[in-house]
Amino acid sequence: MSDSSGNVLAATARGVHFLTAREYIEAIAQELSGVRGRGLLLSPADAQLALSWHAREVPLAAVIAQVRKAARLRARSTARGAAEMMLSLQALAPALDRLGARRRSAPREPEGLCAQLRAAARCPGLAARAAWESLADRAEQLLAEDGGDGYWTVAVRALKAALRELPRSAALEAGSALRSRIAPRPQGMTRRSYQRSLQLMLLSASSERLGLPPRAFLL
Repeated sequence: MSDSSGNVLAATARGVHFLTAREYIEAIAQELSGVRGRGLLLSPADAQLALSWHAREVPLAAVIAQVRKAARLRARSTARGAAEMMLSLQALAPALDRLGARRRSAPREPEGLCAQLRAAARCPGLAARAAWESLADRAEQLLAEDGGDGYWTVAVRALKAALRELPRSAALEAGSALRSRIAPRPQGMTRRSYQRSLQLMLLSASSERLGLPPRAFLL
């Protein structure tokens, strides 16, 4: 594999979020130079197109795929005796512009555990919302300490606060769901471990029956 091809593959693997505009354009130029057998410079029009795709987060892999598809079509046309056409990014614009539009309209997933849990805590009508938001903010720290036990302790505390805000029937339903899952403490399991397993079962059962906690908090 040539150095040029290796650079394109490495840039493609990194993704548009981690590429500078220059790296993005250079990777496209390398691919075009392999097809054209010419230097790495893009025409001003092609460079402007590439810049617009980078700004709209069109994946580099999608651009490379379109360049290679156009190259194959050009090769087949030339083999059939047609005049050789100049491969330009202008011809790829319609397909890649549509891809950029779809990516802009698609909602972006929250990044990081804190952001994901914060998003989950915004669900309508969530009881004890402040407790769940507090857990979201501390989640990564709690999971990094003492094997993550602190996270589940705070989650159970938040669940209890939520159940206190709901009608008593909700707490009874959560308790009923937990009892349906309880099994005797296995021989050799410590009381502490057994208690933790019951807490995890309570969180899971309550999430299924009541939506508390939101499923994201079960990790």
